[in-house]
Amino acid sequence: MIGALRHKIIWLDVSRESDEAGGASLSWVPGSEVWASVERLASTRDFAGDRKNRLKRIAVSIRFSTDAALGQRLSFEGETYETVSIESDDGRDKRLTLICEEVLS
Repeated sequence: MIGALRHKIIWLDVSRESDEAGGASLSWVPGSEVWASVERLASTRDFAGDRKNRLKRIAVSIRFSTDAALGQRLSFEGETYETVSIESDDGRDKRLTLICEEVLS
């Protein structure tokens, strides 16, 4: 597994900035870097109004981390992905596989 962790991903942390009307705007800023194994998966379709988009999907295998959560975003090769599924590879919390879908701007 160690040799397979040859890709660098970056966790994206949410930053909340309050506005004058009592609301807030959210943005995602780079956080910590993690070594991972990344495999490209078949894309999925996303329907937004009358438009059909193809979303890229990846499977990211990492050492166990409490930073991994559904909805957590990460950056890989300049693209942003959102975690839609988390699986424990061995059931002993040593490795995790994250299924992630591309986030379109």
